Amino acid sequence: MKDNYEPLVVILLASFNRAHLIGETLRSIKEQTYKNWECFITDDNSLDNSETVIKAIIKDDNRFSYYRKPAGYKQGLSGTRNFGLDLAFKKGARYIQFFDDDDLMHPLKLELQMNPFLDNPTLNFTVCKFEKLKIKDNGKVIIERPDYNLSHRHLGDAILTGALKMNSLSPLWNIEIFKEFKFDESLDYAEEWELYTRIGYTYPGNYSAVDKYLFQYRKHKDSITLGNDENFLKEKTSAIVRIKILHFLTKKKLHTKTSIKFLAITFSHYNYKPLYIKGLLCYVQENKLPYKLNVFLKFLLVTTKFNRKVFAKIATWI
Repeated sequence: MKDNYEPLVVILLASFNRAHLIGETLRSIKEQTYKNWECFITDDNSLDNSETVIKAIIKDDNRFSYYRKPAGYKQGLSGTRNFGLDLAFKKGARYIQFFDDDDLMHPLKLELQMNPFLDNPTLNFTVCKFEKLKIKDNGKVIIERPDYNLSHRHLGDAILTGALKMNSLSPLWNIEIFKEFKFDESLDYAEEWELYTRIGYTYPGNYSAVDKYLFQYRKHKDSITLGNDENFLKEKTSAIVRIKILHFLTKKKLHTKTSIKFLAITFSHYNYKPLYIKGLLCYVQENKLPYKLNVFLKFLLVTTKFNRKVFAKIATWI
């Protein structure tokens, strides 16, 4: 840390029913080389013995504090993160790090991601890479290092299309941004993608990349992203998120060429909604965007409709 100056970082650790895993997570936080941190553990009213396990681990370290989420927040990760944000604002925090109860923090994470803020305190966030820690049913552990670029010309485009793989643990935030944005508590999945896409299009460039692997993202059968989707919750929520992003970008007039193409293909090939494609066409015409986008959207409408009719006809012959 430059000049030994360490502003306070508040770690917002969301937890639910992870008594068997959270001990490792808390120990990884304790091992940070950056020493000026506090950790708010926000429990979504766990049904296991998480509270007992957590309090036993943190009882001798006053940098940790434990909170059960009150009734004013919806059950689920979005509500738990928003509760943590409200606690951080009350604390007067300036920098925050979201974290989860089953992942592991590299000892240098806070230190390396705080350095850019000392040069430019107006940054919205700094972002790092992550390792995937996969645990097989037989107990075998596999560590993968996805290779991807952290620096992009337009942050919103990169997050929307997946070119920038930014989950909630990658960025270390200047809390000021969350005076304007919060997690959508109506979403049970992909809430971070929806929020960070909104932030990325509103502020497409104000961040700093730290090209290091600074946490391990544990993938196991009980994790939200890898677990079973028996009720198609992920699939349904993913479709809803795309519609929410479409409405946000249209209302705020923040569409780019990339967002228009991405969403048009979404609503033509994966979730057929020609009305939304027509809305994008009107947006392109009203905002005098490049004529090629106009042609692309018209062509997409015609060919998709034609193809659906052809396939429906072929189906009657089978």
